[in-house]
Parts: sequence; structure tokens; C-alpha cells
Amino acid sequence: MNNDLKVYLAQINSSVGDIAGNLNKILQQIQLAEEKKCDLIIFPELTISGYPCLDLWKKKSFVEDCEQAIISIIEFSKNLKTAILVGSVISDTFKNKKIIRNSALLIEEGKAKKIINKKSLPNYGVFDEKRYFEAGSTLTYLEFRNQTLAILICEDFWDQRNWILLKEQVFDSLIVVNSSPFEIFKPQSRLDKALELSKILKKSLIYLNQVGGQDSLVFDGSSFVINSDGNLELQLANFSQDYAIIELKKNSQIKICEKNNSQFVEDNFAQIYSAMVLGLRDYLVKSKFSEVLLGMSGGIDSALVAMIAVDALGSNNVKIYALPTKFNSSQSFTDALQCAKNLQLDLKTIVIEEIFQKFLDSLKSQDQIPSALAQENLQSRIRGNILMTISNSTNALLLSTGNKSELACGYSTIYGDMCGAFNPIKDLYKTQVYQIVNWRNHNFCQISDFKKINLIPQSIIDKAPSAELRFKQKDSDSLPDYAILDKILYSLIEEEKSISEIVKDGFEENLVKKISQLLKNSEYKRAQSVIGVKISPLSFDKDRRYPIVNNFNND
Repeated sequence: MNNDLKVYLAQINSSVGDIAGNLNKILQQIQLAEEKKCDLIIFPELTISGYPCLDLWKKKSFVEDCEQAIISIIEFSKNLKTAILVGSVISDTFKNKKIIRNSALLIEEGKAKKIINKKSLPNYGVFDEKRYFEAGSTLTYLEFRNQTLAILICEDFWDQRNWILLKEQVFDSLIVVNSSPFEIFKPQSRLDKALELSKILKKSLIYLNQVGGQDSLVFDGSSFVINSDGNLELQLANFSQDYAIIELKKNSQIKICEKNNSQFVEDNFAQIYSAMVLGLRDYLVKSKFSEVLLGMSGGIDSALVAMIAVDALGSNNVKIYALPTKFNSSQSFTDALQCAKNLQLDLKTIVIEEIFQKFLDSLKSQDQIPSALAQENLQSRIRGNILMTISNSTNALLLSTGNKSELACGYSTIYGDMCGAFNPIKDLYKTQVYQIVNWRNHNFCQISDFKKINLIPQSIIDKAPSAELRFKQKDSDSLPDYAILDKILYSLIEEEKSISEIVKDGFEENLVKKISQLLKNSEYKRAQSVIGVKISPLSFDKDRRYPIVNNFNND
């Protein structure tokens, strides 16, 4: 009897709430696995519902539809030789109470043979699983066609208490199904942890992750297989759907039977850029939109957002507008025009100087003389109104272009440059903006068909950053140099250090106090900001949750 298992790894892109669409993808992949004579096909965590569904999981009808999809898969499997391991939400009764679980089901020959319940529920960062699910009580092992397979669901893998349990059991190989979102260095962190566990257990390890964008989260895929000797045997593509077929031997060795020509890209800048491209693309596709628009100032932030949009959607689906006043330099317009040409975009111009002056005249007629700052914000709000009106008229989503440094300090205007539906660079510090632009100017994006480089003119990169809301304005008039600012912000946000701790790191005390106060005072702005792609371990969308009214002094 052949004890080897032919296993199909399906790294697919699920869509939250689209149960019928997800089911269709699942059935297509099952059919392929059957045609290739596979013993088992594995899908990522919660493939049927998509992830994360948030309070959709609380809707009885939603859970029932997920369970109906399971019934459809069971029915589909009746005459198949390929067994199916698929992730779904499952309803249950626990202590006389209706609950739901994050589960994976083994389906074979028209029956649900085994249900694996997630044991370790994450409740940190972007994860709120204890709000929805009841945890499983034990780890689950599958006796499947003469092999014993240990099954973990995402956080089960990170919880080292489960490692102790695994060491006490006899099994052949370990399978980990996941919906693990991207953040910088996370793909390597996953792999390092898996290599460590594989070496401890002396077992092969299959790590399967979903791929795709969902609101602010991007799932990078990056699935992999590790041999029982603790070496990486196979890595699937990042930021795109992929598959592989492996042979899982009884002695826990791995043989690669079939894989795509797609490649895993290791470069950190390439990963960050691809995450922003995929995040924007899937936000539109899954929201049933096809076009975007944005204001093009001639600055580096809007240039980067335009470039990401072109890589995500193609030039034909990106509309850009210049909306100058007398404060905008001719050089900025020239830069915007050249950048548009490089990106194969048509830059349309709407001069707002006359509109701006009419606003001022109307206010002066009522003895209301706007302050200098109010006049700057007024220009931004006029632009926001015009761009939102175009968005309403054309059904194109407006992209916001503020970076993390600006959002952290409140260097932005509510109902002005903060207008929009999505911001792909929201979690990038200004210094990272320059790094990413430099990378993309010299490299193609792996998941884009726009194979051109040197897209953003050097003059945009070299000039001093400016909002150009008054003559000779520079960002440095209000903020310290970004190289210094971003280090302080990183210490305050990602590292959550106190002012005194940051001062001990060598920064000037008054400057740190000023930045800390700006961060605290602008919380109300961030509460009204659009969502954007999560890149860092602590983004402003779901990871960092601070009160808006806050009288704590961070000293």
C-alpha cells in the first residue's frame, strides 16, 4: 500500500461576505486537484467566509449561509477521490449557549469526517477573535490514509504552549492553515518561526496562507513547505494567487510534484510596494469600482499614490487633477506634468484662485477675516470639494495622499486633503515614501503589468517638501526634518516610549514634547481619516486605539 499523500496547496483570494463567489473558487480548485489525482486539497483559514468578517460573524443568516456552502462542498465531494480541508465558521452549542467557532473541516466522499476547532484565539492588534469565537479545547490530529497529520489554525502556530503539546504527540507531518496579514518583516518572521518548530519536532511543515486585500489589511500569501530536516523546500508567490502539489511521505519527507512559475520576492521594499498595490486593487475590485482619481500637486506623496494606482489599475483607470492657486509654483506644475507623462496619464487643470478669492470676499463682507492658517486650510477644502464632486459625478473613488508622518502630527486638513475613500500610503512615514519611490524608480512591481521605471522625476524627489498654501512655504517651517521627526514618531507610536525615554535616546526634550503633543492633539483628525494599507506593526486604522479626549501627559 502506498502511504504517500499527494497534496494540493490552494493559495486563493477570498472575498469577505461573498460566500457564493468563494464557494465557486473552492469548487474550481477541488476539481483541479481531482483531475491531478491528489489525495488532499488544503485551503486557507476561513476561506468560505473570507477574513476578517467582523460583526458579520454575529449574523445568524451569514453563519447559516457559510454552513450551506459546506453542505455544497460535501455534496460536490461524493464521487471524488480527493479529500478537502477547508476553513469555515461553524455554529455549535457550548454550555447550553449557541456559539460559533473558527474551524477547518475534513470533507471526504460526501461526508464531513472531522472538524478542527481553532484553540488559540488572537485578541491583539487587528485581531478580535474572542469577540466572536469560542476556542477549541485541544489540538486535533487527523488519521488520514495511513498518515497522522497535526492541524493548526493560524494563532495555534504562534502559541508556544501548543508546541509543548505537539512534542508530546506522535504524528507524521504538521499542517498550518492561515489568514495572516502582511506587515513589514512578517513573511520572514513566519518562516523563521516555522523553521524553528520544524527543527524541534523533526517533522515536515506545510504553512498555507490566504492572499488578497480586505479593507486596511493585505494578506500576502507567501505560503511555504519545510522538510523534516528543517530546510525550506518550497515557497509560493507573495501577493498573488498560487498553488503547488507536493508529495507528503510517511517519513515526513517532501517531494515537489508541481508548482507555478511565479516567484516569491524577498526584497522588503518590493513587498511593501506590492502590498499597497494589491490593497488598492482589491479594495476597488471587491467594492465593485474600477476607477480612481486624485489631486496631483507636483509633490512626492501624490506622485507615489498616482504610481501605485497605475500599477494597481492601469493608466486608463486613473484620473489626475492639478488645482493650483497663486501659491503653487510653476516648477510644481512642470513636475506634475512630467510625472503624468511618465505614468501615461492626462493631467487636467482646474485653477481655483478665483474660487478662493470669492470665499475670502464673502467672509470679509461679514466682517470675518480668516487667519493665515484658516486661509491655507480653505484652499485645501476647496480642492477636496471639487475632487469629491468629480468623484460623485464619475463614480471614480478619490484617493487621499497623506503619509503617516503628516497624519501623526495633524499636518493635514479635515475635509480638505484628507478627503477620499482610500489611502494606500497612510501607513508610510515620509522617509519611507522617499525610499519606496527610489525603489520603484529602479524596479518593476511584481504584480503589475506596467513595466516601466524612472516614473517619478528626480526634481520631485530633490525639492524641499511643501504644501504650497502660502508663498515660499516649506514643511520644515512647521515640522522638524523628517529624518528626525520620523525617528521620534516611531519611538512614540510603534515603540510606545515615554518622552523621558526618547530624550535618553539623544533627542532634544522640547522637540520631543512638541511632537508628542502634536500626536495627541491630532487624534480627532485620525478618527475621521480614510482607511489605508497596513504596513507597520502599529498602523492608525485598527492597531492603535487611543481616546480622542485625552489629558494624560506622556512624560
